[in-house]
Amino acid sequence: MNIAVFNQKFLGPASIVVSILGILFLCQPWVAFLHSWSVLVMLIGLIAFNVSVHIAPPLERVDEDDTGPVSLSQTIKTGAGHG
Repeated sequence: MNIAVFNQKFLGPASIVVSILGILFLCQPWVAFLHSWSVLVMLIGLIAFNVSVHIAPPLERVDEDDTGPVSLSQTIKTGAGHG
């Protein structure tokens, strides 16, 4: 797993979740500990999101001959021939 895949699967979604948790911690009135650390949690989420946004997405393979995925069993099941 390279950094682009890690970013797409984990870092990007986690940064959004951390930012939302920071907002929830800030708005909840019951636990003073969470309220006092809410700004730091939001800041960590914001920094992680900024890092995540600046990492390029993973390269997708381009099907140059535009045939799509070829499967003999699917072709036989669908009844498609050569053309």
